[in-house]
Order: sequence, then structure tokens, then C-alpha cells
Amino acid sequence: MYPDPFKERLFKQLGEELTYSLLKALEQDAPTSLRINHRKLNIDLPLEKVTWCKSGFYLPQRPLFVSDPLWHAGAYYVQEASSMALEKAFLKLKSLNEAPLSVLDLCAAPGGKSTHLASLLNNNDLLVSNEVIQSRVSVLSENLNKWGYPNIIITNNDSKDFGELGEIFDIAVVDAPCSGEGLFRKDTASIQQWSEDNIRTCELRQNRILNEVMKAIKPNGFIIYSTCTFNPGENENQVELLIKNGFEPVNFEINNQIKSSFQLLPSTHKGEGFFIALLQKKETLNNAKNLKIKPSLKAEKPNNAFQNLINIEAVFINHKDNIIAIAPHVFDFYNTFLQTLKLKQIGTQLGQLNNSLIMPSDKLVFSDIFNQEVFPKNELEYEQALEYLSKQALSIQNSNKGYLILTYKEVNIGLGKYAGNRINNLFPNEWKIRKQIQKSEYFSIINMI
Repeated sequence: MYPDPFKERLFKQLGEELTYSLLKALEQDAPTSLRINHRKLNIDLPLEKVTWCKSGFYLPQRPLFVSDPLWHAGAYYVQEASSMALEKAFLKLKSLNEAPLSVLDLCAAPGGKSTHLASLLNNNDLLVSNEVIQSRVSVLSENLNKWGYPNIIITNNDSKDFGELGEIFDIAVVDAPCSGEGLFRKDTASIQQWSEDNIRTCELRQNRILNEVMKAIKPNGFIIYSTCTFNPGENENQVELLIKNGFEPVNFEINNQIKSSFQLLPSTHKGEGFFIALLQKKETLNNAKNLKIKPSLKAEKPNNAFQNLINIEAVFINHKDNIIAIAPHVFDFYNTFLQTLKLKQIGTQLGQLNNSLIMPSDKLVFSDIFNQEVFPKNELEYEQALEYLSKQALSIQNSNKGYLILTYKEVNIGLGKYAGNRINNLFPNEWKIRKQIQKSEYFSIINMI
């Protein structure tokens, strides 16, 4: 089933006992795991926990997540358990740098690590979530909007573009494109695509990415480097590249082991194959210079109609009659450093300006900064919620007029607007459920409590 050169390398790399146990584990079903968004769903599931992630849990079997309104609401993120090890490395570096953090997630789509980082960041931190492949930016944006953390800038750039910015980030997370050996049991097609030539291509790409992104890290800043492969050329050798360029390994803990890098195996950890390393930059790279860029985002005059929609003080900008609220430190960071990047999203879209009125954005209710008191709420039953998420009009009698917040289990799932004997559906069309869900497929994580 597996290519002979792959197995031969494993025997040399891991030894006979570990290799046989790994190959056996790769024949078993992959576990299903998720992370709870505790900003939205403050629950502790009676399920097996992912030991290296406080909000991570294993499910006994894989349900149809699209049938859960809470999944659509961003109340949890379905993520492979091993990659949640990011939390351990991040919390270690955070303990060494308590100042407000500027964080870059360089290879971010579809958003697993960015949403995880957002859960670990404070309100005075910021996250630049970047994806180089244009077609993957929309799913990244969707997942981040649903997650709700407001201090995010989404960009669509190559690593070299960040290398040209100078030393501006405290942390860069580089979950590098790789040969994917650690996902063989989840993605059997990758087995057929495996080749030594492809591995060499991955190694060269990772080398180039790291050579560029290391220039964007402040002195004493950090890189968290990870892949989902077992190949030392894509893992340990890339760490050596960073060490040769003035980075030092930093120890952190996973399952009572303390090291600066970990190779998680399906046979030793309940998850897929995953490599992660933490390093700190100790030398300034002379060829990196901060660019002086003329600011392009211009603040609007404060307006009570804007401010009433959110629960923080913000800078407001007007982009094509769309009003966007941005935390002041995020606004300043972008205007100071990021003007040359391809900006896809910044801050929280409040809505569209129509004369002096603002029509609220269909994504606003998902944000942490949304003022929950501005509109009345209407709690939906399970099947009503599915109808709403499928973009159907809801038959609810009410004499009220105007906008309302629709909730499921007290978690916001979208906006509606009263129209006599029904509620007009304002759920984002691009996010709607497109499959017919059978009753046998009904599922909600809240029912597991």
C-alpha cells in the first residue's frame, strides 16, 4: 500500500518497533476531534479530552457537522487533534512575552490554526491571517468571521512579501505546505501522489518560505514551525536552517515531555502525524528594513449609529459605503506596516450606509464586539434553525418590526427582519446549507452534555 522508499526511510528513521506500530496505526480509522469556542459556548463536554488542548475533545464517531446549528455559528471548530499541539507552543512563548502581541499565521487556510490562535489571544493583541492561494481565502474568511475574534487582518500574499516588511511580528506560525505523510489514513490519494521528487520540492519550498518569513520577526520574537509529515528533510532540517540564521530552540511541554520539537505519531498520540517546533530569534537580520509606507486607511468621523452596534471603542472606515469597525491598535498596525499587502479583510463589518442609516451586515452578529442589546432576540428550535440556515423564510407571528437576532441554544446564528407574519432571512447566502439533511443525520454538540 505504501511506497517502498517511504517505508525504508521510516525504518531507518524510527527503528523497527516504532515503524511497525506506526504502519499498523495508519490502517485504523482516524479519530474525530474538535475545539470549543468558549467565547460562544461555555460548556465542558463529557468526552475524552485532547490532553494538549484545553478546549479540545474527541468524539466517539464522526457526525454530520453541517446539521448542527452551533457548527454554523462558530461555536466549535472541527480540527485534527495533533495540530492542536500549537496551543502548548504558543502558551510557552506567551509566558515569555506578556506585551501586546502581533502574530502572523502565514499559511492559514482553512483557518484551524488561526481560530485556535484567536482563542489564545487577548483583546490588545492582533492576528494577521494570510493565505497565498486566492481560491482558499473565502473559506478562511468564513471561518474567522464565524469564530468572532475581531482583531484580525486577512491577507493574500506570498512569504516574500512579508520578508520585505521588516521585523514587525512578535510571532510567526508557519504550518508549511508539505508532503502530507501524516495524513495518509485520512487522505489516501496522497499516498499515490507521494514521491521522492515531490518531497524534495516540498523541502525547497519550505526552505524558501522560512528564509523569507524569518526577516519579518522581531529580535526575541518566535517562530512556531509545523508540518503534517514524518520526513526529517521537511522537519528537523528546516529547524536547522532557522538555527543557522540566529534562532534558538525553546523547550515546551506536551504530555509531560519537555522538548523544543515534537514528532507526534498516530501510534504514540491520538491524532494524525504532526511535527511542531518552537524557536526564538536572537539575531537581527541586516537585510530586513522596515518600510515607511504612506497610510491608506482613513478614519471616518465617529457616529452614534456606528458605535451603538458594537461594545468597544473603535476606528471606523468607509469602504464603498460599507462601514467597518477596527480596534485602534489594529488600524495603526495596518497603516504603519501592511500597506503593500493584498488586504482581504480587516476588523468587523458593521453594515452598509444608506443615507444616514446603516443596514447591519449579515455577519455582524457573529463578532465578539457586537452589541447584543441593540436588537431583540428570538430563540429557534432545532428544525427552525436548520430552515433558517438553509435560507428559508421563517413563519413566526410577531407584531414587532425591524431587525432581530436569531439564536439556537442562546448562541447567535444570524440576523432576521420582521415582515408581518414571517421573518425575512438574512443569513449569508454563501454560507447556507446546500444539502438535504435527513432526520437520521440530525446532530448538535449541545446534546452530548
